[in-house]
Amino acid sequence: MSTHAEAAAGHGHGHGHGHGHGHGADHVPHVLPLKVYIATWLALLVLTVVTVAVSYVDLGAANLAVAMLIASMKAGVVALIFMHLKWDLKFHTLIFLSSLIFLAIFIGFTMFDTNNRGRAEALEAERPANIKAPFDGKRAADDWRIKKPKAAPPPAKPQTSE
Repeated sequence: MSTHAEAAAGHGHGHGHGHGHGHGADHVPHVLPLKVYIATWLALLVLTVVTVAVSYVDLGAANLAVAMLIASMKAGVVALIFMHLKWDLKFHTLIFLSSLIFLAIFIGFTMFDTNNRGRAEALEAERPANIKAPFDGKRAADDWRIKKPKAAPPPAKPQTSE
C-alpha cells in the first residue's frame, strides 16, 4: 500500500496516467490540516466584521471603493484556500485573475452607460424628433413642413344683458 508521500511523488499510482496536466505527474488532492481551515474561517469572520463596521462610517465617495476592497480580499481568501489556487499551477491563477480583469472591464463599460442615462431625454424634450421623418437628422422645430399648432385664441367674454 502506498503512502501519501509516495503518491505525491508520483510513485503510488503508476506513471502512465497523468490527469491531463501534461507534466507526467499524477494529480494528488491537497489535504489541508484543520488549522488552515480554522485560520481561513477566522480571517473571513474578521473581514465580515470589518465590512459591517465600515458600513457605519461615512467615507463619502470612498464607501464603494472600501467595500469592494474588503469584498475582494474575502474573495481572494476563498479562491486561494478553497479553490486551492495557492497550491495549484500558477497558470490557473493567471487564468483566474485575467477573468476577473475582464469582468471589471465589462462592469466598467456598463457603469459608463448607466451613469449617462437620462441625459438625452432632457435634450429630446426641448427638441422632439420629427415624427414624419425620424431618421433625417432634423427636429420637429426645424422642419417648416410640419404645421405647428397655433396658440389657442383667448376665451370669449360672456355677454351680459343690460
